[in-house]
Amino acid sequence: MLHGGAMRGFFRFLSAFGLGLVCAILFARPGFAVPPKYFDVMDAALATDSGVITVSLSISVDNVDGLYAMLKDGASLELLVAAKLERVRTFWTNVTLADVELVSTLQHNPLTREFSLFMPGAAAPMLDKNLERLLAATWQKYSVFFGPVSILDGEADSEYRAVLTLNLQHAKPPPWLAKDFMLWSKAIVEPETITLPFRH
Repeated sequence: MLHGGAMRGFFRFLSAFGLGLVCAILFARPGFAVPPKYFDVMDAALATDSGVITVSLSISVDNVDGLYAMLKDGASLELLVAAKLERVRTFWTNVTLADVELVSTLQHNPLTREFSLFMPGAAAPMLDKNLERLLAATWQKYSVFFGPVSILDGEADSEYRAVLTLNLQHAKPPPWLAKDFMLWSKAIVEPETITLPFRH
């Protein structure tokens, strides 16, 4: 039988052990894998070829493994791209010529073990068991179409700009939300804005 200080030491050990066990279980869950922190955007470019104004870019995140873990744990994610085409004015508010909002959803099917990604305007999702390969074929080959060049209504050599704001967030509350409400946020990474100025 334990007495006095030994008893207190034993209870301190149990408390420390219990806390450590809870933390180990909590952070070992896939939902608590380190999530992505920021976008990794490359090769953003604007073109007016074939009479159509198009922005192309490669969209990725800094931690694809964290994205993988979230999806495997049941998260449903969406990439939001808010794109605006403006004619720049020096002394007045810029003129908005086109305003586009695009949504792409990404999730994992545990029955088929496939990742499913819906691109804007697609009739069916793209499926692949390899997440990196799926992202390489979709988000990393992203395009935004603003419309025909004829919408550029300024005089010759006027200044314009395309502004894209990217958001990656949960499309719906993840399965672990009910247990860990205080640890959850709809946003996954910080929004990123890309500005592409040009003259026409």
